[in-house]
Amino acid sequence: MFINNFNKRERYLAFATLSIVSIALVYVFIIDPITAKWRDLNSQIRSKVNTLKKDSMLAANQKTIKSEYAKLSKRGSPLKTKDQEAAEILTFIESVSKNDACVIVNIKPVDIRDAVSHKEMLIDVTIEANMAQLSKFLYDIENPRENLIDIKRFSVSSKYGQTGVLKSTLLISKALLE
Repeated sequence: MFINNFNKRERYLAFATLSIVSIALVYVFIIDPITAKWRDLNSQIRSKVNTLKKDSMLAANQKTIKSEYAKLSKRGSPLKTKDQEAAEILTFIESVSKNDACVIVNIKPVDIRDAVSHKEMLIDVTIEANMAQLSKFLYDIENPRENLIDIKRFSVSSKYGQTGVLKSTLLISKALLE
């Protein structure tokens, strides 16, 4: 065997090199994949546990959630037609803009979308106001949460030629409960 041709020092270095290479190969091909799989399984377990915790909290609060839904669904009575709902929300937006001294440049209902548990009326609104009036308008639109109004998209730019006046385009949605 050719290892016998080496002197004692060379044999020691050859064994050390072979042991380091074999340890590296064992780590790369056996230990590292096992630990990576282990970490992946642990993260999956943690996510499943978090999902179960959330679901159990929802199940524990099911009566409260159903009572709140029933209370809110009474306010969004399904007896109103699409046009009546649109007129009601447009009137609300216009009254808020008058109270906050915002100028509505354009307002129009866009669409009624079906969501999982409700329908959603989308309204496109363009307003002009200064920063304080605009922030008050945004707060007053979303603040009465029982109206189920949410701002889905918001873009703002300064009005050309006027300092301090902002032109804002909003996509407002109103949840329609059935």
